[in-house]
Amino acid sequence: MADADRTAILGGTFTPIHNGHRALLHKAFQTASHDGSGDGHVIVGLTSPELATETRSDPTHVKQLGAYDDRRSALVSELDQLGEPYTATYEIVRLDDTQGPAATRADVDALVASPEAKAQRRAYELNQQRRESGLHPLEIHTPPFVVAEDGTRISSTRIRNGEIDVHGRLLDASE
Repeated sequence: MADADRTAILGGTFTPIHNGHRALLHKAFQTASHDGSGDGHVIVGLTSPELATETRSDPTHVKQLGAYDDRRSALVSELDQLGEPYTATYEIVRLDDTQGPAATRADVDALVASPEAKAQRRAYELNQQRRESGLHPLEIHTPPFVVAEDGTRISSTRIRNGEIDVHGRLLDASE
């Protein structure tokens, strides 16, 4: 990559991929593609099963996430389609810890984070760690929550519970 390229990074389990994830991914491509003169690059960290087990309040939910390879394949398909109009390239890396390569890579410029308090706290802590390591802090880009038809945010948990579909449409619980 040329020096003018910008790199945006984000991470998650991405299962099932829903409109909230798409908002985060679009923000990453926009951030990498439209700033500076280079083409840009997006790094997507995909949570490993081991990390998912560590970070879930109920580790038994990890089985509901699906196999890593299946999640990765679905993410590749989504990124190929979603990234088409942008100049930025992308790569998927396996996340084995909560900070991933964002904590150590000097070539990363921006972090795309969910508006959730936990994600914002991690972004702040990540920048603290980067400063202590002599790296520049990352720009934090946060798209707004995407809400379902009922005005409540779209989440993978709500989808797995059968409340909504991946687009936020309410599902009839009686079916």
